[in-house]
Order: sequence, then C-alpha cells, then structure tokens
Amino acid sequence: MPPQQLMEPMATTAPAGRPALTVSGLRAYYQVAHFGVRREVRAVDGIDLNVAKDEIYGLAGESSSGKSSLIKTIARAIRPPLNHVGGSVVFDFKGIGERSLYDLAPAELVAIRWRNLSYVMQASMSVLNPVRRVRHSFRDFAFPHMDLAEPAFWQTVEAHLERLHLPASVLGAYPHELSGGMRQRVTIALATVCRPDFVIMDEPTTALDVVVQKGVLGMIREVQREIGSSVLFVTHDMAVHANLTDRLGIMYAGRIVEEGRTPDVFRAPRHPYTRHLIASLPRIGDRAPKSGLEGKPPNLAAPPPGCRFHPRCPLVREICRRESPPLDPIAPDHRVACHAAQPGGWA
Repeated sequence: MPPQQLMEPMATTAPAGRPALTVSGLRAYYQVAHFGVRREVRAVDGIDLNVAKDEIYGLAGESSSGKSSLIKTIARAIRPPLNHVGGSVVFDFKGIGERSLYDLAPAELVAIRWRNLSYVMQASMSVLNPVRRVRHSFRDFAFPHMDLAEPAFWQTVEAHLERLHLPASVLGAYPHELSGGMRQRVTIALATVCRPDFVIMDEPTTALDVVVQKGVLGMIREVQREIGSSVLFVTHDMAVHANLTDRLGIMYAGRIVEEGRTPDVFRAPRHPYTRHLIASLPRIGDRAPKSGLEGKPPNLAAPPPGCRFHPRCPLVREICRRESPPLDPIAPDHRVACHAAQPGGWA
C-alpha cells in the first residue's frame, strides 16, 4: 500500500441507524485443566462495540492481542478450549430481525450461516478442500442456502465470480492450481455469493504481495457496496485499515483501547498504544529510525492490575497501576480507555 496515502485515509463516515451488530460485555477464555491444575487465559475480556449497517469496521492490534479470538466468538465459531464465558452478540439481519447468537439453537445457527452471516477465515488453502475442485466448495457451502435450481445456481455463481474478476474456469480447478491472489478471491466469492447481511473477514490479505493486495482490497469495497453488507475486517496492517475501513477499533491484551472513525484515529490518536502503531508505519521521505515498543504483551492468564498497557506505557502514572480505565468517549464517535487521555488527564 503506498505509504503517502496513509496521511489521508479514504474511509467514509459510517451511516446512522440501528447497528447491524451489537456486542456487549463479551468475554471468552481459553480454559484448560490438566493434572488438577486449572488455567484460564482471558483472550476476550469485556468487549463492547457496535457495527453500523453498510459499514466496514476494522480491528487492529499486534499478534496475540485477541483479534482472531474475538471474531471467532462473535461468529460463534469457537470450540474448547476457547469458551464463551459471558456477554451477548446480537445481529440485526435484514428480513429476519434481531438474533442473539448465543441464544440460538444449533439448527437456527446453521440456517443463518452463509445466508445472513459469513466468515472469511485466515489462509485460503485451509478453507478450500485441497483434494476437491473449487466447484464442490460452492456446492457444499452456498447451494443449500440459495433456494435456486442447480442451473440457476451455477449461473449466479459464475456471474459473481466475474464480478470479482475471476473466470468461471476456476470452478474446475483444484486450490493448488490457483495463485494465492486467486485463491483469496475465491474464498471471498464463497463468503459473499449468498449476499449475506454481515461478513467477517480475518486477515484476508495476509501473504499477498502489495499489487495483489490492492486489487483484493478494492474488490472487497466494491462487493460490500454492491450487496450492502456490513463487514468486520481484521488485520494487523494499519495501512490496509487506513485505505479501507470506516471505523477502527484498536485491541490490546483482550480489550479495545481506542475506537473511532478511521480518519480521526489516524490524524489524532489518543491512546499511547495507537500512537505507537501509527508511528511505526513507513512514510516517503522519512528516514528517521523506527524504535520498537519496549516490553511485551502481558500474560493473559495473569494480567497486570489496572491498565493492561501500563508496563509498556511512556505516560504511566500510579493510577494506571491501580485502576483499569473505562472505554469512555472523548469526542463524538471516539472512545479511549486511557486515564491520560480523559478530560483533565495529562496526555
């Protein structure tokens, strides 16, 4: 992604109205017990967020911040040792209204998958069956949800592939016969062919070169606008967020520490961790050495008291070691969990 574009993010303002997704107090822990010793890792620990309809909401943060655990929990795509401990996930789907995911029976959950809620997972090769042709993946995942006769179904699939700049011949290919960019486009096509209300994307541009990445990002925005879906987009790449997302949530140690409209977060980051993420991005003409953030993320089996970022924070004070800061608004559509950034603080 061209570094000069980072100074002026291209995101738009999220539309108002009832949210497509409401997450309240969500907690999900990795829980194991061996030889009489119980261990609990608080990967998702009290998340509150909303995603508006027709919005692309981004989640950013370094590895092990809890991004993938969070979206798996939101999609109710978890299995032990990751367990849902508390909180709610409510979607407002077009035509069928609100659905609280953790109150649904398994059959009800199956009925909304792909038709209303779809998920683009990391690593396209692990999504597509390596010993079956691509057409079988479309038949297995999409055909049961589209209420179409088989000839009409394949016509719809081929038209959708063309929309994503893929030839119909990819249906007859095995995954290993496609390039990385084509496989990624196929997985996105698979997730959007049913025109779902909500799409979750977990690192969909990982391992792609910058030229292919640019094309995939443009395609995601184009398809999202066409089918009117809301998107929860996860990547650690801040440049991608700057060019794609409408709003951005920053995760650290299982919690959201800052959230706001993407242009606002990039132009005026208020949390010290967000500032570090943005300052680490390269810019044309900037030859100043980049310094790493000292320390390492906390052990979420025994997180530190107070603010979880305080052992690495350059603005730390005694209150940070004692009290966990709430995620409070500091401006319209901008929330920060930092004592220093609140009114009367010292940031």
